[in-house]
Amino acid sequence: MSTDAKPSSPLTSPEPRVKPREQGIRIFMWPKVIFMYPTAIVALICAAGMHFSDDRVHDPSRPIGEAVDARLLKSDAKTLNDSATPMDPLDRFWTPQNLLAMLFFSMLAFNLVTMALDLPRFSIVAVLFGILFMVFFVLWLGSRFQLELLRPIHAMMAHIYAVANQGFYLVFAVTYLFVFFIVWLTRWLDYWEVLPNEILHHHGPLSDLERYPTMNLKFDKEIPDILEYILLGAGRLVMHIPNVSKAMVLDNVLFINRKEEALKRVMSRLEVRITTDQEAGEAAL
Repeated sequence: MSTDAKPSSPLTSPEPRVKPREQGIRIFMWPKVIFMYPTAIVALICAAGMHFSDDRVHDPSRPIGEAVDARLLKSDAKTLNDSATPMDPLDRFWTPQNLLAMLFFSMLAFNLVTMALDLPRFSIVAVLFGILFMVFFVLWLGSRFQLELLRPIHAMMAHIYAVANQGFYLVFAVTYLFVFFIVWLTRWLDYWEVLPNEILHHHGPLSDLERYPTMNLKFDKEIPDILEYILLGAGRLVMHIPNVSKAMVLDNVLFINRKEEALKRVMSRLEVRITTDQEAGEAAL
């Protein structure tokens, strides 16, 4: 008895599987406020630090009796005042609550510089080398001529005492999260969608649509700010669309290298789609 499989009939041959259509990529432009996320993270760290340090905000260089609530008896306040020795102003700078505040304001200053200035990669390298040269030059002068260069720095540190309670840091972080949530929702009001056959520009609250062809499309990738690129891989896309007088500039595109690779894949093929009778019937259903 033969076990050879019989050839399948043309009537029972499996139908060819329809390849899903390429969906393309979406490109969003984000506002610069999203680069403030390191400050929000540091604010949460500072809030946790103040929580574990019992939320001390009193200036330790002053008698503790000044921080006692006025409703306490004067005798109790005097006892507290006599039992606590005021701290030296320079040692006060190294207290945990002051160091947490310095960390917060340093990160805030860094984020503000990131948002305010566009620093190309070569400029920031030159600035870093210039700062390092000045630091080593000043240290060399101090060691060569036996100058007390740390005395002005210590005098400045003795006058710095910036402290905030746990609630301040938490409110700052929650406020930023709320703003970021609004930005995340409203990003759909203005975005681009690149398909193999066309480019769609969605904008406006009612999702107005503009269509452009992808034939002979050229695009350039730029990194105007190295700090923004380090934080979120942000950059700029410039699309040169045929028969359009001006170039389409898309600023603050996150993870610009991934978008560039995705655009290359989409632009490397032009989709020609032939609809069969079977697909037309399925679409009608």
